[in-house]
Amino acid sequence: YYDWMGFVAIWIAVGGSLLQPFTGLLLAYEMCDYDFSFCPYMMADQLSMFFEVQGMMIGLLFLAINYYSWLSVKRIEGAETVRMTILAPIVLVAILPVTMWVMNIYWIPDPMSLAILLPLVLSPFLLAKLVPMTVSARTVIKIGFIVMLVSDAVWLTPAGFVATGTDMPDELSLPEGWDYLASMPAKLSAIIVLVFVTVVNYVLYNRAIKQGTIHWGKIDFASQFVLIFLAFVSTWIMSLMGAVRSLLKKYFHAYSLVSDFTVESFTPTLSYSAWWITGITVSFLIIVTLAAMVALRPSVSKVREVEGSAVPVGGK
Repeated sequence: YYDWMGFVAIWIAVGGSLLQPFTGLLLAYEMCDYDFSFCPYMMADQLSMFFEVQGMMIGLLFLAINYYSWLSVKRIEGAETVRMTILAPIVLVAILPVTMWVMNIYWIPDPMSLAILLPLVLSPFLLAKLVPMTVSARTVIKIGFIVMLVSDAVWLTPAGFVATGTDMPDELSLPEGWDYLASMPAKLSAIIVLVFVTVVNYVLYNRAIKQGTIHWGKIDFASQFVLIFLAFVSTWIMSLMGAVRSLLKKYFHAYSLVSDFTVESFTPTLSYSAWWITGITVSFLIIVTLAAMVALRPSVSKVREVEGSAVPVGGK
């Protein structure tokens, strides 16, 4: 039963997770367009470590989603016959450096970035019939997993190792020539790659389902821990970003309109916030678990005993 529920839930999670990084970037873009002081405050000053943790957790979220997909493919009989055009692994390897190069030259909202990246991203799907060479689904998934690890590393690379916007000593900042890894074009490129790899894995999984046979209940035992991890991480990220949205108001009730000079108006440390966020997340999951246990509890109906009719002595 939990195998089927996980199968349904993971794709609901995938649908929501694919848009999560882009919606956050859109909100940040609108805020910085309104008041540019938001950008350094978020990314290079008081809240920079909050965003480092957010990047780490979203990276782990995508890794867990694709790991669960890999475990799901292993319990599909006939999945080993599923193949994909050789363009898929080539694009997987090339998309990160190409996207970083394009974003450094044609930054948003320049349409040239889409004119270059869209053909690259769609080529494995549109040109598959023109290229006869294919590779196995397992090979594509393994290459995609490695590409995701590299993309996570790019996403987590900070400009320096001190949470401040001031100039840092050379030993605390990235070496010259590597500082582009901490730029916004590099971060956006990493997000695009994470989403692209997840979409490719979804296509492979969908083909495996159509060509093979799912053996329900035969999924690896580790899958249930992956599902619990996904539930915890997604809730934790929402709590973290809720704290960030609240802290961005600084010392205002309504930003730049109504000041807030109360004692409670302060910017907490990441450690202080993380403990509260973790406590809230655990409490929420405990409540949801108890609600699920109550809902799934089998109803015990007392069967009324049939009263026996009087039998004369000696009768049968």
